[in-house]
Amino acid sequence: MKIIKKSFQKYLRFLGLFVPTLILIACNPVESPHRNFRYLSPTDSLWKNMANFVASYLELNLNEYMGCFRSDFEFYYESVGDTLSWGFDTEQNIHQSMFSQASEIWLTLLGSDQYPWSGDSTGATLVLPRDYSLRVFMGCEDSTGTSASGIAHFICRQDSVGEWYIWQWWDFADAGQEGWSDIKEFFRSTH
Repeated sequence: MKIIKKSFQKYLRFLGLFVPTLILIACNPVESPHRNFRYLSPTDSLWKNMANFVASYLELNLNEYMGCFRSDFEFYYESVGDTLSWGFDTEQNIHQSMFSQASEIWLTLLGSDQYPWSGDSTGATLVLPRDYSLRVFMGCEDSTGTSASGIAHFICRQDSVGEWYIWQWWDFADAGQEGWSDIKEFFRSTH
């Protein structure tokens, strides 16, 4: 009986040390391979700006994220048949809230097409249509995250020193799915 009791006590001590360790590992996952990205500067090409955009989302880095835009930035989406929009300051507030609350974000942008935007007769403003898949996790208890999918049209132009930035962003959610704008609206209301 003493041997069983001692074995049981050792087992309880082991669990007392092992379980909190597992909880810490689960709530603080090993660094993602997306972490510690080296941001590209100057953003003298579209691919550099878009690489910084994706990396800033994966790293929850507000300063680098906002560096992908300029003060004339506008975000557009449709809701109940109306086109809604906001500008740079609201975008910053939304992502300050999102990046401070999220434990991790997964983002995939697919596509390589680009074409001149019809509103610029010089052809210098370009549209980059990208299929996206986004998932935002809100802590270790959130194992599935909040998902969004659709098509983003990034309308990009160069600033006065020749660096590319996202000037307009149009969100088109997949039919029957949450869109990027839905996730942004959630964090807009929590800010």
